[in-house]
Amino acid sequence: MAILKGGTLHGKVGGLVYYMRKGVSCVRSIPKPRTDSPTPAQRAQRERMKLATQFLAPLAPVLDDTFKPGDRKKLSGPNWATKQVLQDAIAGQYPDLSVRAERVLVSCGTLPRLRNPALALGDGGWFTFVWALTESPFIDNNVPAYLLVYNQTHRRVVMSKGTACRGDGQLDMQVAPEVLKGTVHCYGFVMDRLRRSASDSVFLGTFVDGKLVNDE
Repeated sequence: MAILKGGTLHGKVGGLVYYMRKGVSCVRSIPKPRTDSPTPAQRAQRERMKLATQFLAPLAPVLDDTFKPGDRKKLSGPNWATKQVLQDAIAGQYPDLSVRAERVLVSCGTLPRLRNPALALGDGGWFTFVWALTESPFIDNNVPAYLLVYNQTHRRVVMSKGTACRGDGQLDMQVAPEVLKGTVHCYGFVMDRLRRSASDSVFLGTFVDGKLVNDE
């Protein structure tokens, strides 16, 4: 329904829409609703997008910090992450599609990745994350290292506080028992203290009810 503002119509009248653009009164036809069914390719792409956004939704609060590719200005962190999942982490043929957690990046950037990472879960919900030390004038061993624990079942994310550095070679973090219930994916990465740059994440494994089932 159109309304009159300052002598100018705004809104719908029949099959037309009246609106202002840069101070000029404009009118356009209302697009006709589509009656044709989506093609198989369109249905597959919609399902791929749905899977990607569902998987990444709980991670959205951290992705703006952790996704620092070379050209971040064009897309937000969550949008970059969605693009990466669509390109690299959707497996299968429609309608049997799934997200491969081991192919997902939860951080992205130009800093060198952690080498030879390994993760173990001990009693009391203690994770021990270790990696190889690297002596190089081109690598900053004071940059903080992070462990991210993502419970996909309950859509909950826990991330370490950045108290360990690359040069330490080890990070310990305790999580609450409820965090380990269901399917849990773990990732490690480094990110500078000002959160201006990060490394690509490394996949550390999937735990189901506290038991490691995938240590790729």
